[in-house]
Amino acid sequence: MRISIQLYTLRNELSADPLGTLQAVADTGLKFTELGGLDRALVSQWRRYLDQTGLAVSGAHYGLSEFEHPDELFEVMSVLNCKTIIMPWIPSEHFASLDSIKAFADQLTQAGNLAHQAGFDFLYHNHDFEIREVEGKSGLEHLMDLVPADAMNFEVDVAWVRVGGKNEVDFLNQNAIRVKTLHLKDVDPSRTPQWTIAGQGLVDMDGCLKFAQANNILFGCIELDESPCAPIDAVRQSFEFFQSKGLS
Repeated sequence: MRISIQLYTLRNELSADPLGTLQAVADTGLKFTELGGLDRALVSQWRRYLDQTGLAVSGAHYGLSEFEHPDELFEVMSVLNCKTIIMPWIPSEHFASLDSIKAFADQLTQAGNLAHQAGFDFLYHNHDFEIREVEGKSGLEHLMDLVPADAMNFEVDVAWVRVGGKNEVDFLNQNAIRVKTLHLKDVDPSRTPQWTIAGQGLVDMDGCLKFAQANNILFGCIELDESPCAPIDAVRQSFEFFQSKGLS
């Protein structure tokens, strides 16, 4: 498994100084980035920034609305030299009932089929509300049942699984066949902010890394929705933690 960085962590810094911030990421030793909803108008400029800093793109977060113009989305992904489109977020009402999950699953299946026909992988990234149970199992597991693997698989955010009330390692192992990448986010709800540097929260990172190794997970992403220190320092310290575990 390679370590990437979900750039939402550095959203404020990137807004002020995209090239300087990407260079700071590269200076940590990280080689991969995961983009979060990059504006299409900025894609060519960002391609130059990525080339200048030597960074590659492990995945890119784009919502369902982007599939209204799929050819434009796929062109963006090609410019980024990225094969993995990741659905980042959806309002929680889509998981209010089994009927609403089924309706949402139909939309995801259609989008995933378009992505795969064009040669891209399509993944779904969870938050906590998909982990809550609906008629006997988590909403995310219902989604796994309803959307076929040849249309969509999953990027599991291990911290949100814990916040949602389940053990992250158990959840990964129970659904291993559908998990393709991880958000290796750490959390401790007793702290403010609750998001912590990797290895300093409650997430069983050793268990998650063992799962990743056993299941040939390609990428694990560092992410902090909010940082307990300067975000680039939190990224650096998180990466150092994963380096201490033999990852790069």
